[in-house]
Amino acid sequence: MKRIMTPWIGRSAPVIGLCVVLSGCNSSSLITTATTGIPFTLGEVVSNYYDGKTDGLLGGFGLSGFQTPPAGFYADAANPSAAELRRHNIYLSYTGLVDQSDTGGFGRLYGPMDDTTYAGYEYLAYVGKGINRAIVMVQVPDSFDVNNPCIIAAPSSGSRGVYGAMATAGAWGLKKGCAVAYTDANKGTGAVDLSQMKSYGLQMQAKDLATTDELTFRVPTQESVSMALGDDEYAGVTLPTDTALDNYIAAKPNRYAFKHAHSQKNSEKDWGLHTLQAVKFALQQLSTQFDQPFSADNTLVIAASVSNGGAAALKAAEADTESLIDAVVVGEPNINPATATQSFGIKMGANPLFTAHSKPAYEYFVIAEMYAACASKAVSNTGALFSELRGPVNARCDALVAAGYLQKGSYEEQGAEAREKLNAAGYLPDSDKLLVGYAGVDLFQSLLATYGNAYSRSSVVDNLCNISMAHVATGTVVPAINDTYQTLAAISSGIPRTANIFLIKDDALGGPTLQFAATSANGNADYNFEGAKCWYDLFYNSENSLNTRLMAGIEQIKGNGNLQHKPTIIVHGRSDALIPVNHSSRPYLALNQQVEGAQSQLKYYEITNAQHLDALNQLYASLGMSYVPLDYYFKQALDLMYDHLENATALPPSQVVRAQGRAGALQVANLPAISATAIDTITFDAGNLVIPE
Repeated sequence: MKRIMTPWIGRSAPVIGLCVVLSGCNSSSLITTATTGIPFTLGEVVSNYYDGKTDGLLGGFGLSGFQTPPAGFYADAANPSAAELRRHNIYLSYTGLVDQSDTGGFGRLYGPMDDTTYAGYEYLAYVGKGINRAIVMVQVPDSFDVNNPCIIAAPSSGSRGVYGAMATAGAWGLKKGCAVAYTDANKGTGAVDLSQMKSYGLQMQAKDLATTDELTFRVPTQESVSMALGDDEYAGVTLPTDTALDNYIAAKPNRYAFKHAHSQKNSEKDWGLHTLQAVKFALQQLSTQFDQPFSADNTLVIAASVSNGGAAALKAAEADTESLIDAVVVGEPNINPATATQSFGIKMGANPLFTAHSKPAYEYFVIAEMYAACASKAVSNTGALFSELRGPVNARCDALVAAGYLQKGSYEEQGAEAREKLNAAGYLPDSDKLLVGYAGVDLFQSLLATYGNAYSRSSVVDNLCNISMAHVATGTVVPAINDTYQTLAAISSGIPRTANIFLIKDDALGGPTLQFAATSANGNADYNFEGAKCWYDLFYNSENSLNTRLMAGIEQIKGNGNLQHKPTIIVHGRSDALIPVNHSSRPYLALNQQVEGAQSQLKYYEITNAQHLDALNQLYASLGMSYVPLDYYFKQALDLMYDHLENATALPPSQVVRAQGRAGALQVANLPAISATAIDTITFDAGNLVIPE
């Protein structure tokens, strides 16, 4: 599968303009490339060189730096430099995705093994048309081999910014000597402080909304959006007027708008496009830097990332009309499979055939939001990390009973019934304790506030389900002025609650209040059951005024399963409670088998005792909830794919990998390899997906 490479005689030294060498200079050009289907309108390119000593492509961090952060990231946090913001964001983006503890195997079994910091060039730009464009970035390590060129396309995970895939695909690519093509996929940490009228620039520095500089996000209004600038994607959506926005700010001071939630673009539909644009940007910058042509014909390209980034990589392969991508490797992808033309079931061991699969993420988020908090009361969930962190869940159980969602009984019985409803909806028992912990930290309300707004293409002024976003000062429960907004773009994950931005229940008894401390209209602290019912009704009630828009938005983002016969690997943790395998990787594999049949080159590796958030593994282990790092298997899958492309080594068959939780420090014995001679193979037989238990 390796592309035919063209030798570049006498071209080992890069030819770069003085501006790049001096770092931080801008090349202010607008480049539009005619293509056969992948639009590519590029803005100003910011170029920097990092020497690997004072700074590097990984922010100057190696093993010791990621395990022991500096005492501070800013000389003056009220006036942070672009370099300081970048370095802080890289550190948080990296450590937010991996367990960097020695006992968890970091630095021994996976991750960096030394303090290599990677010198090289970094290029950053906006791509697209109109306002609120996506960001693309290319890193070219000094070890890049022009005679054997490779690119790793690494869309960010979650709603993170452009550095959001650095710990996963980015780090692997740099170590391999590949250029890495990143994109925030038009999610990023774009935010607007509505009362202080602040937003953020390409390099995360806070700027006044009055600036003429391009910003990562401006709230779209009828006055700010011009169809002539290419914002025709707003057609059919009612944008607020400037006056309506001003009225919202006056009525609800100190609120925030976030790009993923409030762009009114449903940016998820374009995650694949932005990944492809990042590849085109990489090919362009390589050609310029080395003064020779790099193209899809002579450069190996692997699209790789995890979670939302994994979905973006799969969608890029589906949409690749220019054959830019050679292969795909993803972990725990938030892929929403389209409805298959032929019904199928998932048969796991001796369990009954499961046919209620392929729920879209919004639906299973809603189900988890409804029931997971009360499921904390199930005896089997005793001792779960973060369980009831927001306080007793008795009132939520009472609310579910009063509304007819649960039967009367003891709280333990109600908790058991809530757990059973989660399992019936497709969450595996392996994830039960994780689910109730997520409810304890308000995770599902956060996801619904972002994805509900995004899919329904609602504006911040719509105040969907009476939820807004704001800073709340320590020791208080009401919205307040954010006096540390200067660093928000560097420390935010893009989905409130994040950093010092929280969800506000605007219809709380007594007025707008921090959601997890709020009391509902009935006087009960029931984990905002009113909000849960609102998100639930939005999906399940066809007469809801926003239901049609929400469902249309969900349809726009579904994966069609056609990977165009590209070699592809998906790795997913069986215990995943955020993106459950029954609604993502498993049915996507079955869909792909129907679409591509014998020509499919998709392999699926399901890892036992692995969950979605590796960064929490150390905390889970402290309570006896032991999980292995999925990142270990994601990187192993990248190694397998690279060997397949370079040496035509066959990929191992789809299989269950029986990793074992640790007692003490993680050891190699806990991590059996993905095997070429697997016993527990995953098959598609008689129209059903068969998974060994």
